Amino acid sequence: MVTRRSPGARRGLLLSALAGAVLSAPGLVLLTAEPATAATTGTERLCSDDDVRCSVQVPPRWIDGATHRVGVTGRADTTVTVRAFRVTADSSGTVGWEAIGPEVEITTDEHGWGSADLALPPSPGGAHGGPLVVALAEAEGKDLTTVLGGWSELLTPTPEVLGDGYAESKPVGVPLGVTLDHVVQGSTYAVERLDGSTWVAVPGQDSPGAADAQATCDDARCSVPYVVPRGLPAEATRFRLIDLRSGTPVTTWKVRPHAEGQTRPIPRPEVFPVLGLAVEGALAAGVGADGAAVVRPRSRNLDVPLPESPGSTPTDLGTHSVRTVQYVTAGIGVLALALALGPARIRRRR
Repeated sequence: MVTRRSPGARRGLLLSALAGAVLSAPGLVLLTAEPATAATTGTERLCSDDDVRCSVQVPPRWIDGATHRVGVTGRADTTVTVRAFRVTADSSGTVGWEAIGPEVEITTDEHGWGSADLALPPSPGGAHGGPLVVALAEAEGKDLTTVLGGWSELLTPTPEVLGDGYAESKPVGVPLGVTLDHVVQGSTYAVERLDGSTWVAVPGQDSPGAADAQATCDDARCSVPYVVPRGLPAEATRFRLIDLRSGTPVTTWKVRPHAEGQTRPIPRPEVFPVLGLAVEGALAAGVGADGAAVVRPRSRNLDVPLPESPGSTPTDLGTHSVRTVQYVTAGIGVLALALALGPARIRRRR
């Protein structure tokens, strides 16, 4: 006896057969639709992949007005907004934030890597550089341990002058050095004093025929050696630091000759909490080993799964290629469309 089944029953059997074929395919896992928990921040979305650790990667130094490549890693096909912040810390450890430059959107690719150019505007005239955090825009004002970002150092034409270790009263003929920080490498500075109405060079050493006090800085932190000449009047004399490349005075100070001088410690660099320490899934690396923004393929510098090569067989059910998943998804879509059109075709035949 032949048993006839209704159209609905036939569609059900067809769906079961095709679903079984998909599920039995070697190395494939069919993801079922489950209620998703909404991630409330870009950090949560980017850091929600167990296979690709999240990070923001930037160059270690950034001259204002320059454009650099900024990279992010994390969950694939995720878009986040990144921007730069100047940060400061007072004696109590309170961190101040100042957003600079535009925001830029970065979307990770199928391997969890994304990058974009970020341009910072020139700093206002006379402003010195300092610590710079490039992070997700949502990070502003938060505890640095919870911020997904990378450290850089902003360098401007005007260095930060930290002093020479003495107050206005300075020893005569003793080697001193004006300590500078956040200096653009290659900058050359000189120390001069006011003689009547004319600025004259100051010697770099206490010896006859000593060269003028000047130095070319090869690093972001350097010192310009000088001495207070013998024979200056007892009253205060004005000294200045000048940028020889541009001829621009950087700062001026008063010098009162003294046998021993009055010491004043040079300020120590600001100390900040470890960036991103409390971000679950974050990669504790801000820059590449070559000191540049990381823009290389992920397989060369990050701990992430490698893309499958043609003809390779997956060994981990959790790392299927995006193309394989797309094929399976497309097949299921065609199946659903055919089942939806089935009743209409049956009605037209009748």
